[in-house]
Amino acid sequence: MAAAATSLASACSDTTSSAGERPRAIVIGSGFGGSVAALRLGQAGIATVVLERGQEWTLRGPDTFPGISRPDRRTTWFGEVEALTGSTAVTPWAGLLERVSGDNVDAVCGACLGGGSLVYGGVLIQPQRDVFSQVFPQINYDDMDQVYYPRVIAQIGAGRIPEDILASDNYRAHRTFLADASAAGFNVSKPHTGFDWDIIRREINGSAPAAASISEYLYGCNSGAKLSTDKNYLAEARATGNVEIRSLTEVVMISEGHNGGYALECRHINVEGDELERYELQTEYVFLAAGSLNTSKLLLKSQLAGGLTGGNDRIGQGWGTNGDQLMLEYSNSPVSGYQGGPACIAAVDSSTAAYPITFMHSPASVPVDIQIQLAMSVPDTSGELLYDSSTGHLSIRWPDDTSTPSAIARTDSFKRLLTQTGGLSLAGLGGRATIWHPLGGVVMGDACDHLGELYGYRNLFVVDGSLLPGSAAAANPSLTIAANAERIMEQLVSRLIAR
Repeated sequence: MAAAATSLASACSDTTSSAGERPRAIVIGSGFGGSVAALRLGQAGIATVVLERGQEWTLRGPDTFPGISRPDRRTTWFGEVEALTGSTAVTPWAGLLERVSGDNVDAVCGACLGGGSLVYGGVLIQPQRDVFSQVFPQINYDDMDQVYYPRVIAQIGAGRIPEDILASDNYRAHRTFLADASAAGFNVSKPHTGFDWDIIRREINGSAPAAASISEYLYGCNSGAKLSTDKNYLAEARATGNVEIRSLTEVVMISEGHNGGYALECRHINVEGDELERYELQTEYVFLAAGSLNTSKLLLKSQLAGGLTGGNDRIGQGWGTNGDQLMLEYSNSPVSGYQGGPACIAAVDSSTAAYPITFMHSPASVPVDIQIQLAMSVPDTSGELLYDSSTGHLSIRWPDDTSTPSAIARTDSFKRLLTQTGGLSLAGLGGRATIWHPLGGVVMGDACDHLGELYGYRNLFVVDGSLLPGSAAAANPSLTIAANAERIMEQLVSRLIAR
């Protein structure tokens, strides 16, 4: 496919490394948590290798990334149907997004350098204090509010939507949602987003390819407006000279070393999935950051194979959906035409005190009179992740939670919004329920301590969304994942230096 050729990245991002073949630390995965870990280790002078199963994507023109409205093999990590919808047929390839099946829900996750930051909506929203303290009693909210949340926002270069962009034609749907949510009594805000608004301004005036401004930004962004972590955290990590990044490199197994430390079995592949090389890396410290689904999968697989013998039976537990639910409506307001993105207007409904609901307006990628809101709440239940060694597949066990108080609160809140919009509720996108923010599986205080070190193992750390107990406190999780990784690394790095 000619379109795919424009996005091909080098099979191995760095061909040489000051870290050598026995780095002191290895980071598995390069999303929000892994990017933070890589930078802070590199800045501390610790020889580090980052192992990322997906490609490194470099912007090479306006067809570098696939579009939502024209999916092709670039969208999906070795699947036969497009990961986003689970319906459109595609050719298996090293695409951007992976879809994992469960009993009642499916979930998606990034598969590329930058991980979820390349395939998210850009939302960097800070949870409310009371909900955060309920979900994360072991973390000091003042520290997050005053130190770690601002640190992530500054590092990424995130900003709020400027008024002139909000006033432009493509952002009518955002203005409509802002007005309707305010009228419904919701607390509206303009959270930071991981996009360069100057580039979006250029899209609007025609001096840059239209991408984010027409809501074609989920699979990367062809204007370059998305500030994914490969452009900031990982770029700075490389610049330290202490961090090597190996893309298209999958960790097959983690084993405890004979003299302490860990041995990682790695396979280097090409974009068709052919194995080019298999080798072992040994290291003193391992930082798992492959995301909730794949961090849990790798740990479960390594335990079942006997590579990890610490006996931690809580891996895979405490998994959850972040209370995600897409709410759609036909709108009576004039929102037809292209709906500009990214998602940059939030609204919190606290009418039900025990179950506050956060809505993120998610602009539609097709020019129709439809409003899409992603509702998020703290779920009432939890599920688990299971690994089948006979098939090599991870599966999600999630109970039917459609009648729980949290689910009812989301539905009631959406009805309050519809009272203001006058719109007609739609059942959804069709097909199986999809979870955009899978969380948990290695939960702090359950499977590991508050610094992510797994119980039963020394120097084996988790720094990603696996740590969150199925919820990011009724908010998009990216900012909290990164800020929590900053909190962890600030404390760990000083210990590593002292050893």
